[in-house]
Amino acid sequence: MTDGRDAELLDFIVLTCRLRRNDFRHHLARELAGLGHKVLYIYLKRRPELTDLATGETRQLSLPDLVRFFWSFRKKRRKPVVFNSTNLVFPVLNAFLRRISGTRWVTDMHDDLLYDAHGGRRVRERVKLALMVSQSDVIVHAAPTLQELFPHSHHLGNGSSLPALPKTREDRSQVLVIASLDDRFDFELMQSAALADPARHFSIHGHIVKGGDAGAALDRLLSITSNISYHGPYADPDLPALFARYLVSFAPYRVDHQLTRYIDPLRFYHCLATDTGLVTTAIPQALVMTDRLKIIHDAQEVGEAIDRAIAERTQPGTSWHDVAVRLVAILNLEK
Repeated sequence: MTDGRDAELLDFIVLTCRLRRNDFRHHLARELAGLGHKVLYIYLKRRPELTDLATGETRQLSLPDLVRFFWSFRKKRRKPVVFNSTNLVFPVLNAFLRRISGTRWVTDMHDDLLYDAHGGRRVRERVKLALMVSQSDVIVHAAPTLQELFPHSHHLGNGSSLPALPKTREDRSQVLVIASLDDRFDFELMQSAALADPARHFSIHGHIVKGGDAGAALDRLLSITSNISYHGPYADPDLPALFARYLVSFAPYRVDHQLTRYIDPLRFYHCLATDTGLVTTAIPQALVMTDRLKIIHDAQEVGEAIDRAIAERTQPGTSWHDVAVRLVAILNLEK
């Protein structure tokens, strides 16, 4: 893969529904700007925020301002590519902006966007998803399994922009568990792994997702196991210092489950970028990356897998620069 600097320069608008400090697609936007493309980054909310990545200038827009901004492209010969990473937020507004601007829209399917929707909400979310797909010129996906749901999509994937910083401690007994604590997290496996390897200490960092029983499950886990601790949520700026403190990480995802079939975990790429060994369960994305991580099938395998992961922890990773180059190649292919 080339470094992308010999490709035709494009104008991008990256639409997101996440705060910048927690937005993994902000890293992609920065790398596109680093390749020389003009990139505007819009946090879409009731009072949208537009940032020019070339100058760093941010300004707040009203919704009428946003509509006028997109309308301004209607008669321009050079139109931006809109990279839509807003999940199922404001789908009608997005469709309207595409229609009035005549811009080219790339839809970011970084996950199964219906994974946590049930009952009547799932029906409503399906309608939103269908609208979003119908308004897409190009669809890109993260995990290869997502092509099952979107057969005409292109593989984009995820990456990391973390540096390979020196470790601040060389303690083989300390294990990082970085996770969103929800139904994707295998609390039973985590408990069994900790009890089977009492000499290790497992430090959990992550957000407890509301609306489920993850909080109660975490409380039970901490009450049963003395070698597990919980350190609260984290944000992107916390990651370099966090990964620098650990030689190895454990990802206890539930396997053979709809909730983990379509994920492409960012923590996998962060581990590879920071020379942090990685042990995980056999979710589909782990099987794709089996040459760069250690897969376990039960709790009794965790201790030995951790030792192997530490010993073989320098493995090649994927950067957001690589992903940016891949995105431009996809767009050139789909002209």
